[in-house]
Amino acid sequence: MQGPVYLFSIVCLSSLPIWITYLYIKRRNPQLNSWLFLVALGAGALSMLLGSILQVFMPVLSSGSPISLLYTIFLRNAFSEEAGRFAVFWILLYIASKTMAGSRTYSRETVIYVGVLAGFSFAMLETLSYGLLDIQLVLIRTLTSAPLHAACAARVGLAIFLFAKNQPENNTSHRVSRALFYGISAVLIHGVYNLLLLFPSTLAILSIILAYVALGSALAHAKMDRP
Repeated sequence: MQGPVYLFSIVCLSSLPIWITYLYIKRRNPQLNSWLFLVALGAGALSMLLGSILQVFMPVLSSGSPISLLYTIFLRNAFSEEAGRFAVFWILLYIASKTMAGSRTYSRETVIYVGVLAGFSFAMLETLSYGLLDIQLVLIRTLTSAPLHAACAARVGLAIFLFAKNQPENNTSHRVSRALFYGISAVLIHGVYNLLLLFPSTLAILSIILAYVALGSALAHAKMDRP
């Protein structure tokens, strides 16, 4: 009996950020219905799969030099995950907008919130893959890496919103440059987080601070950032 109970416990623990976030925002955003919630969960799962596939096709540098380390952290790991997230997120949001919402255009706030949920979904699956043998690891990752993935996914969502949004032609270059900024910043935040984890615990705490600050900034964009 301990096996099923343990498995149920770690699934509930790792999925807690998803349910807390969904229950918090569904009353504040009428666009975030149950279908879009499922889209967010699917985006998290599929982006994890696509990110892993992209990593397989990227070359492995094992020289041990600082350049190879930075390549592995920022390109092979962070970039592949965020690129996979971007592709899956855009495709699923497009399908949802054409089918589930009757060709409805989602607001910036909605896309960011869906990104947050997708990031938590990604983090839950990643945590379960790492933490099946250690519930303490599940708790640590739920409190640290989950906010990081939610923050990066929210920035990817904002980038998609800016790329797809219809605006006057003279605003196009500004809009695209901002979209690129948010997409690149997601990769950089993810990479810096991974890099900080390599330092001793006294410095690695900065990675946790970075994750929560980045998530807070992304949530602030949902209300304050006007494209």
